[in-house]
Order: sequence, then structure tokens, then C-alpha cells
Amino acid sequence: MTEVKPEILERIRKGETALFREIVDTYRNMALSLTMKILKNREEAEDALQESFIKLFRALVSNGFESRAKFSTYFYTIVYNTAVDYYRKYYSRAFNVTSIEVHEAYYNDGDELTRDFEPMIDRSVYGEDSLSTEKNLDIAEVQRIIRGYINTIPQQYSVILNMFFINELSHEEISTILKLPLGTVKNRIFRAKEKLKEILFREFNKEELIEYIKV
Repeated sequence: MTEVKPEILERIRKGETALFREIVDTYRNMALSLTMKILKNREEAEDALQESFIKLFRALVSNGFESRAKFSTYFYTIVYNTAVDYYRKYYSRAFNVTSIEVHEAYYNDGDELTRDFEPMIDRSVYGEDSLSTEKNLDIAEVQRIIRGYINTIPQQYSVILNMFFINELSHEEISTILKLPLGTVKNRIFRAKEKLKEILFREFNKEELIEYIKV
């Protein structure tokens, strides 16, 4: 994951505020994916992200961010908390990233991770032999399927998976940001990855995928 160099942060703090654009350009798309997972609305997600950058800028120029802290953890904590505040504002209820509510008598453990997702392979890329394990791995296609999968699973999983795959945060960072036990974070990531692997291994060469999906 790209980390902002400490000297850039220090120069911003000392008045070179134009350098803040580098931070926005580096983190905007990845951070927007997180606010979208929480708010499910593009306009609200954009607003939450804009406010997050404003909070970050103010913290940097007022020396509210300590350089010995990891920047990505600090920034995504702001993004997550701001998006959750917006969620409470618009939906007048708490955002719960821990529990999975199950009301169906025929529910099987793990159903919430696959029920609403069916990968759509781009046949223009793979043609009639798209399921052949002889095909070379197409990273863009894998990323598209991963993003589609993350978009369909419950928020209690999607937020954590987005942080892991898209924002490239560690288990420990996610635990810190979400204020969840490390074991809960690891369990959610493990369960969702196992289901994701089942999907991807049906479509792509298993050996090529092992390192990419961080088994």
C-alpha cells in the first residue's frame, strides 16, 4: 500500500498546503469505495469523503496528526467514522459492523456470503474457453469479480473485506479502526475469503490465484 512520505506531511504542516492534493489523488478512489460500502449512495458517500479530507487537512495543519503514527490507519479511521456518522444522520440508526441477523428457517451457515452473488465472466476477454485453466490470469477480471462479490455480501463482511482487499489494511489496522476484536476481524476475512476462493477457483487457474487473493 502506498504510504504518504513523512516529509510531505511535514511540509503540509509548515504551510505547503498545495501538496495536500497528492494525498487526495492517492487515496480518493480507495477511500470512496469504503464510504460507498457503508452508505450505499454515491452522493452521500462523496459528501462523507469530502468531509473526511477536510478533517484530515485540519488535523495536519494543526499538528493533530503525530508523525510516528501510521498515516493510513489514521486516515481510514477518519473516513470510517465520518461515513458512520453520515449513516446515523441519514438513516437514524446505529451502524452495526459486528452482527449478522438471520431470520430464515432454511438458512445455512455461509449463505449470506454467496446467496446474492453470481460471478459474471467477461466473455469478450475469455471467449468460449473462459473456464479453461490453461488461460492466463487476467488481473483486471479478477478484481472486477472481487469488487462485485464485496458489493453483494452484508456490510458486516463487505466493510472489512473492502479494508483488506481495496484499502490494503492489515488485520491489526482493521481491528483498530473498527474497534473490533482481532479475532472477529480475522474470522470474517477468513470466512469471506474461503467463499470467494470457491467462486474464483471455478473460473481461474488455482495456482495463479493463490498469492493474488492472499490465501
